[in-house]
Amino acid sequence: MTRAFFAALAALMLPAAAAQAQDACPPFEVTGTGPDLVLVPGLGSSPAVWDGVKESLAKDYRVHLVHVAGFAGRAPEGDPATLVARTEAEVIRHLDCQKVARAAYAGHSLGGFLGLMLAADHPDRISRVVVVDALPFYPLIFDATLTPERTAGQAGVIRDSMLAMDDAAFAAGQRAGVQSLVRETSFHEQVVGWSLASDRASFAGAFHTLMTTDLRPRLGEITVPVTVLAAANDYAPRDRVEALFAPAYAGLPGVKLTYIEDSFHFIMFDQPAAFEAALRAGLAE
Repeated sequence: MTRAFFAALAALMLPAAAAQAQDACPPFEVTGTGPDLVLVPGLGSSPAVWDGVKESLAKDYRVHLVHVAGFAGRAPEGDPATLVARTEAEVIRHLDCQKVARAAYAGHSLGGFLGLMLAADHPDRISRVVVVDALPFYPLIFDATLTPERTAGQAGVIRDSMLAMDDAAFAAGQRAGVQSLVRETSFHEQVVGWSLASDRASFAGAFHTLMTTDLRPRLGEITVPVTVLAAANDYAPRDRVEALFAPAYAGLPGVKLTYIEDSFHFIMFDQPAAFEAALRAGLAE
């Protein structure tokens, strides 16, 4: 048989293979028994961010651990600019594959932002949401007057800068950044390792989405219970954190804001006992 024959055969098979891959269930770990609970990590993070609570939660919930495509060793898929939207769709596809009609949801950072999207877009599939240290518009941490239009240019510069860095420069930036994200130093290399094992384009594309997408106008569409856990510490005292989070979530009726002291962004690492208690309280709302 000729090379042309095999080329033609491959061309015929590719669409079917692509469709089969799209129909396959996402590669998410499922553990435990009870009501369904979806857990989603943050930017560049692994589902292992939930390891401190996974075993405990699995005694009371059927836990679904999302591994975002392109993050922490999972191969990237599709256009990096659509990573957040594709992850939203993949969560719904996973629920369909597992025959789950409706599930509770908890997400850290980018995962929390995604939870707000899911609650607005799919209230029939998400029963409640716990947002872990995330805002409906990320740039508010810099300036409460910012808008997506005003941040678009700078977001593009940051994305392009991330993509242009060599591996050493990117690693140095991640090691510097983790100092303000995780107070518990024993977790620093783990968190940095997740970022370094992530696809750079996926990482940068997701960050760009956070910088340019404002979910505040959609908060009024959310009808399920939402609890927001926010970290406070010596560098970001509780009064300052409250002044940031309360106005940001003012458009979400019934939202419960819980502040956890002496913690940086990765609350599950810095205050594990307080984190699990607040998470469980939010899931019980």
